[in-house]
Amino acid sequence: MPSQTGAPPLAACLGRFVAGARAGRLPADVTQAATLRVLDTLAAAASGVQQGLHQGLLALLPGDGPASIWGTPARRGLRDAAIINSAVSHSTYFEDGCRFTGGHPSSALIPAAFALACERRAGGADLVAAIAAGYEVFLRLGRAIYPSTVRRGFQSTAILAAPATAAAAAVLLRLPAERAAHAIAIACSHGAGLKEALKNAGSQPLQVGRSSEGGLLSALYAAQGAEGVPDVIERGFFKAFAAHTRADVVTHGLGRQWGMARTYLKMHGGCRGNHAPVDAAAALAHEHGLTPRDIASMDVRVDTVTLAAEVARPTNADQARFSIAFSIAVKLLKGDAMPARYTDAVLAEPQVRELMSRIRVRVDTALDEGYPDRRGAVVNVRTHSGQELAHALDRALGEPEQPFTQADIERKFDLTAGALYGAQAGRIKALAMSLPSLPDVNALNDLLQATPS
Repeated sequence: MPSQTGAPPLAACLGRFVAGARAGRLPADVTQAATLRVLDTLAAAASGVQQGLHQGLLALLPGDGPASIWGTPARRGLRDAAIINSAVSHSTYFEDGCRFTGGHPSSALIPAAFALACERRAGGADLVAAIAAGYEVFLRLGRAIYPSTVRRGFQSTAILAAPATAAAAAVLLRLPAERAAHAIAIACSHGAGLKEALKNAGSQPLQVGRSSEGGLLSALYAAQGAEGVPDVIERGFFKAFAAHTRADVVTHGLGRQWGMARTYLKMHGGCRGNHAPVDAAAALAHEHGLTPRDIASMDVRVDTVTLAAEVARPTNADQARFSIAFSIAVKLLKGDAMPARYTDAVLAEPQVRELMSRIRVRVDTALDEGYPDRRGAVVNVRTHSGQELAHALDRALGEPEQPFTQADIERKFDLTAGALYGAQAGRIKALAMSLPSLPDVNALNDLLQATPS
């Protein structure tokens, strides 16, 4: 794959890395992290299916095929399964993410990789290797363009889903380095998504699903012999999606340093920007024994990027997922901010609306200084008794500095998927966590087709 400049093209560098990402070659911690993220993604998808957020696409994309539509009786062909499962995994914003990319790699690539693994009757170790390679491409390209890409109006997850999915698919297709490079290069044209679209969670996940499908198609096309432009990342992708880029982070330590441990996991629903404020408010309430009735007013300060996604006065459940005030209110009133709380009915509850009216969210440009290494929040409360209380966090819980444990994620799966899969939930969890030793991923695929009990 020759370069127009004489320097090794980034697509070629990534292609060589992807070609070497094979089962049995991953560090043990990367294998464990990838396995855990499959279970976490299944939990995120279950929360979407329970809210019926899969139904529109399921009706729009009829047919049959080998891949299960998770948590439903339906099966679809490779591309449709990738779109639907990706979109529903992203639909409640309950999946993992990375503050250094502003994106969510799991929903962007795991559903497509899983569907392709099922079609090829691959073993779990091969799927884990594919996921690890896809994550690395997602995280490295994401670091190169973030936060500039968001400030230009793009959604990182959708932009990165295509090349990341192409990388994962290339592993499962066992493409050699040159073919894998072409797959990634072709996919760079197939990721599309706007940050503004995030404010409608009913339709926005489709841009992630379609971009993931584009990456899958790119890898299959490259496997047939199609070629991409060698310098498309440097001369096209970077220029299109960011005003300021860092090309060095794409290749620095590639194959030696893995980024998956730098992603975060979630225990709250809604946009990640809500989570530091929710955690800070909950910690303050716990520390001082506050009840919602004690709060006269709450002032929440966040960084500029977080405020850009904020919906101050949500009118429906979709908008509530981007409302810091709503997220804090349900956490303090209900005890959790799980995706099941983000409904029109809960938003309409008088207690929720009344507490929201006492919460003000505003920007604090001082918080921009550490972004994205720190994405924190400052919460100040004035009580009816006249107390002035404050709590600040540099980062939400679940970040690498304060990670959730395997037991936490298993509990998250139990809470979201238990009601959906019934008696099968335990078996699904056990198979997902034993993925590296699973001879054929279709054993898990078949269980995920279970009808709700």
